[in-house]
Amino acid sequence: MERRETELALELEQIEKQLEETRTIAVKAKETPVVVPPPLQRQATYPSLPTEPVPSGTALQPVLQPAVTPASLNSYNEAYTSPVPASAPLPPQGHIQIISDTGPTPSVDRSTKPAAPAIDRSLKPANSAMAASDMFADMMTQDSQRSVIVPASLPDKFLSVCLDNTQKNIETCGILAAKLTANNFTITHVILPKQRGTPDSCQTLAEEELFEYQDKLDLITVGWIHTHPTQSAFLSSVDLHTHCSYQLMLKEAIAIVCAPKHNSTGIFSLTDPHGIESVSRCTKSGFHPHPTIPPLFEDCKHVRMDANLTAQVIDLR
Repeated sequence: MERRETELALELEQIEKQLEETRTIAVKAKETPVVVPPPLQRQATYPSLPTEPVPSGTALQPVLQPAVTPASLNSYNEAYTSPVPASAPLPPQGHIQIISDTGPTPSVDRSTKPAAPAIDRSLKPANSAMAASDMFADMMTQDSQRSVIVPASLPDKFLSVCLDNTQKNIETCGILAAKLTANNFTITHVILPKQRGTPDSCQTLAEEELFEYQDKLDLITVGWIHTHPTQSAFLSSVDLHTHCSYQLMLKEAIAIVCAPKHNSTGIFSLTDPHGIESVSRCTKSGFHPHPTIPPLFEDCKHVRMDANLTAQVIDLR
């Protein structure tokens, strides 16, 4: 029992010594400031090669040496541990700019859109295309009908082709095709399509061949021509309805009527607006009477005969 007490007393004494040493180390650590030096740059150096051969299996170990000297380390510690004097000058206040991000955020009203700026279009230069369009509109207002130029020899050339039908007392018809040049229609072709005629009427057939031929030459239909083998030159009720379709498509369209028995030729168009409106409203077909006062057709005033021109007669029959 006494032996056990002696061992415990020794153990207590050792523990007290360890506690005393720990207190001493802690006090010293508290009194001495801790300076953390910058990381040392270590360079790997190798010993010089031995003059004697190195036994196989022996590895050369690098020797690490600090890149700084103790003197530079001491100056570094002094620089970072010395207190800043109270009399050290501060930067002037004029060079210090304090930026605060705690101020109020400006509000933006996105519910209303800014008004579009006023534009005075009277100050803009006139568009050339619009100016040309206006000029053309003014020209058409002053002279609403373009001229149709007819070669003077056209009726006789047409009658020579129709002579066989004329002797049989059968009407013959053809299409007047023109080119638009300098805002005038100049007739260049008379095209006779396949057709079926009677003494007082004529009906065209296979008109697709006619259209195909016109498309190839870029020709414009400006009216029609037909014969009255036994009658005078005028527009019958059937002729009025036929020509109304042409004049509704082109207001300058003309109808040439050749009356070889009476040795006369007439160039007519429906009166505008009375003749066009009256005939277009008429729902009757075949030969039927129309009121003659005011007149429904008249001699064309926009046709010019030119003896220096000639037209081709194309017979598709």
